[in-house]
Amino acid sequence: MIHYYYGNGKGKTSSANGALIRAAGSGMNCALVQFFKNGTSSEIEILKKTGADVYFCDFQNMRFFSKMNDEERAAVISSHNENLKKVLASDYDFIVFDEFGDAVLNNAVDAGLTDKILSLSGCEIIITGHTPCDRILGVADYITEFKCIAHPYQKGIKARKGIEF
Repeated sequence: MIHYYYGNGKGKTSSANGALIRAAGSGMNCALVQFFKNGTSSEIEILKKTGADVYFCDFQNMRFFSKMNDEERAAVISSHNENLKKVLASDYDFIVFDEFGDAVLNNAVDAGLTDKILSLSGCEIIITGHTPCDRILGVADYITEFKCIAHPYQKGIKARKGIEF
């Protein structure tokens, strides 16, 4: 089954990671694959302690994809694709693809690899992203939209460690 959590509201990644913890707690073989993130989020270490494999972009100078130059984008795309190949070569019961919707929409992952991910069987998948992606909406079994009503960022408050990252 594919779960798709999208929208501009807070909580997509937290919800997906909470489900991953539940799956790991039940003995499932789990993985988290982050897109446009370099593994510095606060949840990474605790997720590893559940036994989950964690994949993230090895490009350390991460910022908005639209602000990167061609060379930086190429490095990010290469890292994303390598992570997808590793996941496809493994046998997971449960996988979170965090920000995968945005990676698909921004052509930051190989289309063939995307097709393979979206056609995985025997595996529970959660995909997160900001903007709805028709390609994912067309195959998702669960679809949840997160809508922002208010957020501290709108008041100029920067992301806080342990809360937003």
